[in-house]
Amino acid sequence: MIRALDPISFADWFRSHGGSQNSLKRMWDPIALALGFIDTEQISARCMLTIFMMFASKTEASRLNMLAGSPDESIHKPILRYIEERGAKVHTRCQTRRILFEEQNGQTQVTGILVANGEVDEAIAADIYLAACDIPGIQRLLPSEWRKWKEFDNIYKLEAVPVVTVQLRFDGWVTELHSAEQRQQLDHAAGMDNLLYSADADFSCFADLALTSPQDYYREGQGSLMQVVLTPGDPFVKMSNEDVAQHALKQIHDLFPASRQLNMTWFNVVKLAQSLYRENPGMDPYRPPQKTPVSNFFLAGSYTQQDYIDSMEGATISGKQAAAAILQPTGYQVKGTGLFKY
Repeated sequence: MIRALDPISFADWFRSHGGSQNSLKRMWDPIALALGFIDTEQISARCMLTIFMMFASKTEASRLNMLAGSPDESIHKPILRYIEERGAKVHTRCQTRRILFEEQNGQTQVTGILVANGEVDEAIAADIYLAACDIPGIQRLLPSEWRKWKEFDNIYKLEAVPVVTVQLRFDGWVTELHSAEQRQQLDHAAGMDNLLYSADADFSCFADLALTSPQDYYREGQGSLMQVVLTPGDPFVKMSNEDVAQHALKQIHDLFPASRQLNMTWFNVVKLAQSLYRENPGMDPYRPPQKTPVSNFFLAGSYTQQDYIDSMEGATISGKQAAAAILQPTGYQVKGTGLFKY
């Protein structure tokens, strides 16, 4: 039922059920911008209602959590350890140049991939090939000849949305509202220890990482590390990093006027011109399944068909579904666990 609402925007769906424009602006736009980096007029009703359905049906889904440490320590290294403990190896800085394939008896099969190995290219052959990419990555990788199949051609109808993330360090505590003394001392952290939302800034979602993830981001003798996500990111991608940081700083001052008494001591700007796929109304049918018309070539990535949104959780589900498709001929059943049982 929810998937059938993909052709309309969340704003149209909300208004059709008596919702007000002011409610969209003040509450639902910040949520949509945090989830998909686009507002409620642009985001599909399917995308938003998928989230709300999960919150309604699974109590643990509505918890707000922040990583105890950096993604590298808390996500990437454990995954890498898991892979290596099972005899596999991860190669980095080995760009895939081209997919090698041939047709036999009317069937297309991948015969290898050409990867960069220093100054030369190396052909690697395998039984099964899985492309776990983002939208721009898979669009660059696929052979043009494969666009004769709609499963591959539809991928080029998907667009990615830009996003800009800014971190700013201060010599005090930006979100401490009650005490000027607490705001300016540097003996311990003070302020709001939570993920925050606002309808009054170009960043709908933000947090003080020194409070929410102190293991990696709290520094003795230093204050807040504010992280803000500027969405939509289109206007900011072409701006200089200095201008982006100053823009974010001004809006932080507008939200927390007392923070004008503090100094920004450091900043960092990360721009992604293409991040999540743009979940506009009517785009869901273009998401490809993990199993493709090429018998030994499979897809994974949060943009592929799965019952969640384009996110880390959606990417995890797509990987499980890709594994299920690969192992189906063996009779082995892959099952989702925990929050994402399927």
